[in-house]
Amino acid sequence: MAKDNKKIQNILLALGLLLFLVGVAMAFLPPLMEIESYHFVLNCALVLVTAALVYVSILAQNAVVFYVFTNLCLLSLAFLILNARFGIVRFKQYWPIVVMFFGVTLLPVGRFHYKKFRTAYVIPSAALTVLGAFFLLFTFKIIKMPMRVFFFYFMPFFLIACGISLIVIYYVRQKSNGKFLTIQDDEDEGLLFSEEDF
Repeated sequence: MAKDNKKIQNILLALGLLLFLVGVAMAFLPPLMEIESYHFVLNCALVLVTAALVYVSILAQNAVVFYVFTNLCLLSLAFLILNARFGIVRFKQYWPIVVMFFGVTLLPVGRFHYKKFRTAYVIPSAALTVLGAFFLLFTFKIIKMPMRVFFFYFMPFFLIACGISLIVIYYVRQKSNGKFLTIQDDEDEGLLFSEEDF
């Protein structure tokens, strides 16, 4: 009986992943007659392969593998939509999306692994997401100044701010006896991964 339940759950998971991908694609893709068929088929195949790998990583209960394949799946889905809408996508313009995806997906993976939100995942997740969004302003020419010129002038101030932040964190940790602030959630049930994932 338990074996049958697990099989049904696995089928529901696979169906859920498939419906999610199809729904996102249908919502954002242009009409089929406007899409170049060769690239569309290749991109669809890549999305399906990476989605299958996400499914396998969930069944394997491995947080690291899940994180990598989830990002690959989301990126392949994003590039499917971008290629269908704008033709061949230049990585030079869209690379900040990669940084943002890696930041956004780090948060749920950290939650699944530790069964609570911890600063070890929340801070890098927020930093990657904000950095990706910031770099996107340059690649889409919203900020007209070239990125290298911006960093040439503002990098010293950025390094000073980072240095001060790290010193403040050091003193906060010293005063709290090593118990650094963490964002916690007591609801531990129904999580994908146990603490033995890594």
